[in-house]
Amino acid sequence: MSHQWDDFSKSLAEDSVPRRQSLRLLGTAIAGAVFSPLGTAWGAGPDPCKAFCNWCSTKTQKNQCLAACRACNGDTGRLGGSCGSYACCSTASCSGVCSDLRSDPNCGACGIDCRDIEETCCGTFCADLQNDFDNCGSCGFRCPTPGPYEFGECIGGACLYACVEGAVKCNGVCSSLDSDPDNCGACGNVCPGSAPVCNQGVCFDPACAPGLTWCQLTCVDLLSDNYNCGACNNQCPGGTACESGFCVGTCIGC
Repeated sequence: MSHQWDDFSKSLAEDSVPRRQSLRLLGTAIAGAVFSPLGTAWGAGPDPCKAFCNWCSTKTQKNQCLAACRACNGDTGRLGGSCGSYACCSTASCSGVCSDLRSDPNCGACGIDCRDIEETCCGTFCADLQNDFDNCGSCGFRCPTPGPYEFGECIGGACLYACVEGAVKCNGVCSSLDSDPDNCGACGNVCPGSAPVCNQGVCFDPACAPGLTWCQLTCVDLLSDNYNCGACNNQCPGGTACESGFCVGTCIGC
């Protein structure tokens, strides 16, 4: 606003400035002084609380609605109730009723009723407790990770495990008799230190060159082999390559 007064002052000091132009500059300065404080309020846009509460019929109801809306920082989606009894919901308002979104009929979001699909609300999502490996029998209970040569699943709300095809149970633990050095060819047949590798049920000693390791019938470099990176059978995922025993970077041509 100060520059407008500066222009007007300069016009008074200069004899060459026409009287009409001086008056115009004076009007501009006065208008700026009067209306500039209103510029910020006018440019802020419509008030969502006033727009929401405007349909309430009485002034008392509107004021009560505005107070609740202000408590919600203008988030009208969190207002629950009706004119004269609005409240700021702590989480969300579903069809005008405050909801914490942690139980039916609003599980995770308004209108999500897990009972419609015969599931249970687990806080913020629906889960099938009879068959969900990550929520087996109860919300949040994840079945233990299957051991070598076995797979697990949730059936009837219980964690069940079985040996993969080709494996058998030895002392209650699934084992591959073709490759398990602790059960090579038969349960309990442990390969000796002189022949530590089990291949097709037979113990033998692979003669790998220095720096190489026997993995799946061949000698490999665990530092650079994409299919045995850092350890036997540790395959690097797509888009990565084995470097110094770790799957890193971008694998070109893998």
